[in-house]
Amino acid sequence: MIPVLSIGSLKTSGSSTLALTLASVANAADIPVVLIDAARDKDLVDWAAKEGRPSRCTVEVADDEMSLERLVRAARRRGEIAIIDAGDNPDLLRAGARLSDRALIPVRFSPLSAYAALATDRLLRLEAGKGRRDRDWAFVASAVTTIPSRVARAIETMIERSETPRLDVGLVHRAAYEAPFYHGGTLFTLGEEHVSGLDRARAEAAQLAHEVGLLGGPIGIETDHRVQPGLAYAA
Repeated sequence: MIPVLSIGSLKTSGSSTLALTLASVANAADIPVVLIDAARDKDLVDWAAKEGRPSRCTVEVADDEMSLERLVRAARRRGEIAIIDAGDNPDLLRAGARLSDRALIPVRFSPLSAYAALATDRLLRLEAGKGRRDRDWAFVASAVTTIPSRVARAIETMIERSETPRLDVGLVHRAAYEAPFYHGGTLFTLGEEHVSGLDRARAEAAQLAHEVGLLGGPIGIETDHRVQPGLAYAA
């Protein structure tokens, strides 16, 4: 099981949504998790202030590398999973990657998001000899949708400029992933009266959490760089 995961890109690409979604899966599996909000907008802090936050899911704030390191070390000592929302700050992206066992670079369907993901990849490569031994990172689609094939090919070509792997599993663009930020709670505590598509979102989120390694998944990270026909990174 991956104990510390960092998520972020030099352009905002759904890192908070991805972090909360993965934390929700871990919590639903009765695994204690701390979300470390190092992003600029502090969406996770706002979520934690709403009703419905699970008791075994806490949110902490890190505004600099020192506080980030302190929180990660404390989570490791307690045996909790730590998920860092590093946002788009270069210093915190670097620090989060150094402290984590795995870093995820989220990508949405836009050239700006893809370029930022590649720039983030280069940033992490410069830090490859620093931090935890055997740490790794990968691209992950933070919202997938059916799109015209020409655009899909363009985005795929951009990401394939890097040798960094891309996870085969991503999050489809669903209102269910955003609903906890409005209503409080998680994918696993909200009901259909709040938002539709929860069953599909839960299954997809669990699959991604397993692929990432939060549930003792298959990671190496050896993964196929192909995407399903008609699917690509989406806004």
